[in-house]
Amino acid sequence: MRLVLIEWLDSYGGTTGWKYLDDCTPDQMVCRSVGWLLHDTDTYKVIVPHIVQPDPETRIAAQGRGDMTIPSAAILSLRDLADA
Repeated sequence: MRLVLIEWLDSYGGTTGWKYLDDCTPDQMVCRSVGWLLHDTDTYKVIVPHIVQPDPETRIAAQGRGDMTIPSAAILSLRDLADA
């Protein structure tokens, strides 16, 4: 798997409670996420930041935690990182 840094756009807001509509401040956030690229399609990318190295001697299978699906339409850039 490729270790990647993805820069992507996310929604902004989510106020708690009532608010005057004139006080609405539309915006978007640029986010950065790092992980191993598990799925790479035209529609979405799935990264997993935490993985377990499989070990057949101890019967530990490949596992991951924290998987995140990012819509391709939201991705600003995808960059390969050096695999450690």
